Amino acid sequence: MQVYISEKYKLINKNIKKLRIKEKLSQEKFAESIGCSREYISRLENNKEKIGLSMLLKISFIYSKTPESFFYN
Repeated sequence: MQVYISEKYKLINKNIKKLRIKEKLSQEKFAESIGCSREYISRLENNKEKIGLSMLLKISFIYSKTPESFFYN
């Protein structure tokens, strides 16, 4: 079960990076848009940080995505 959860976090982080690139934003600009640091975005994209529910919901709201969309390829 732990491996499954870990893989889901990796997939969420990958999809956040895809969104950032699709929006043509640097890590810094993306971070500014959601109210966090560039370092936090870097840690997410490099799977060194697990995103919290509130941040996932914030990204979903700002970029008009469903939270579920980050869980799938």
